[in-house]
Amino acid sequence: MGKDIYIINYGSNASNYGIGSYIIEYIYCLKNIGCHVNLIEIGINKTDFTFSIKEEDGIRRIQIPYSFQNNLKTYSKGICRLLRLYINDSSDLIFHFNYIRSDFYIFDRIKNYFPQSKTILTIHCLYLGEFGGGNVSLFKKIVRNQNDKVTNGKYQDVIDNYAIERKIMENVDAVVCLSEDTFHLVNEEYKIPKRKLHLIPNGLRKNYVELSHKQKLKLRQHFSIKPEEKILLFVGRINEIKGIYLLLNCFEKIIREYPECRLVVIGGGDISGAIKNCKNVWSKVTFTGRLDQKSLYLWYQISDIALFPSFYEECSYVGIEMMMYGLPIIASDGYSVKNMFQEELNAKIARIENWKNFSKFKKNLTEAILEALYSDLSGLKNKAMNAYESTYNITIMQEKYKQLIDSL
Repeated sequence: MGKDIYIINYGSNASNYGIGSYIIEYIYCLKNIGCHVNLIEIGINKTDFTFSIKEEDGIRRIQIPYSFQNNLKTYSKGICRLLRLYINDSSDLIFHFNYIRSDFYIFDRIKNYFPQSKTILTIHCLYLGEFGGGNVSLFKKIVRNQNDKVTNGKYQDVIDNYAIERKIMENVDAVVCLSEDTFHLVNEEYKIPKRKLHLIPNGLRKNYVELSHKQKLKLRQHFSIKPEEKILLFVGRINEIKGIYLLLNCFEKIIREYPECRLVVIGGGDISGAIKNCKNVWSKVTFTGRLDQKSLYLWYQISDIALFPSFYEECSYVGIEMMMYGLPIIASDGYSVKNMFQEELNAKIARIENWKNFSKFKKNLTEAILEALYSDLSGLKNKAMNAYESTYNITIMQEKYKQLIDSL
């Protein structure tokens, strides 16, 4: 008999992007290894404010509306009391958390209400990503000097969130790290022993039909893109941490030196703010907004170069998709980004170098893009696909989660 896995998911922007993709692929893995999959969805349905339990595609979904009225502690207690009515405590019961700070109160209660259960935490984002844009050196300095009065006064929010994150990690049975950077950071700075840590990068199923050369040309024509025009593709939220504003600032110089190219930006967020950063080259930048997966996958197939200038990631599904489609990739060496992409192994790297002044990063990114535009990148395409197959294929993720779950 398989384990009973209860995945806890929240209604948030993250659930529409990386965490949402992760949960879809994770459920696929769990089904394949014989687990009973249950999904606790908190505040997912914004139009229906009633509690419900239903079975869909072999998954038991428990949907709980938001109703805490700014008292998260009381609300979390109510959730756990409700769950106790429908979930039996046992040693085969596993609760899987994916939101490290918003889960603080509910985690504390679940341990009390289901003492025989086991708990897993997957780290999709640390407070490090919200503070300092992934500046890990500054983060470490704050953590190591948190008893200093000046540090404590200036960075109290960092210290408080670090304490919450550390407390949860200390109390779960297993912590899943999606990248080597996070594995080492959690071990060295959060003092979580390696025996509790599991390095499991995200995996992705290859579920698309490859277009022929003729179909790609026809699709480019449909989007009014000239045959000789090279498409530079950025996919992700329009957010400073993704490096999009700096990329747009580079683009004017790129266009001057290589006029036959177009930057396509796919993703939701502050598009109006992004437009201000490229006002002199508006005609050469296309903002599509957020697209469904089918439309996004078409753009992957007709693009020439993928751009990944993020300052902070954990294990990006966008990055995996870019590799899966065999796109030549230009990436930063940001936190965990450097774990996914290495120079000439599967990408060209534009180094950040100075976290206080990004002028050097801007120069490096501009030069890397121009070099790629003038180069034969066929070798890099093959290396990107090989990296996907060797590290981010869904079968690898599935086997590693099987080993983890069997060990609990």
